[in-house]
Amino acid sequence: MQLGHDVLPSGCELLLDRETLELPSDAQQLVVLLPADRETARAVDRLGDRAPGRLRAV
Repeated sequence: MQLGHDVLPSGCELLLDRETLELPSDAQQLVVLLPADRETARAVDRLGDRAPGRLRAV
């Protein structure tokens, strides 16, 4: 797991855990970004019309 740091155009800072699953037979990767702290989780929940804590596919 890697830790990432991003800043949104609004100035909101996000701290994200990045998990990568390698799929060598298909030469593909599945990348999952998860909030690393409560403040980031709240910021992610405010990004769209969704219930807090629910899974979001992009």
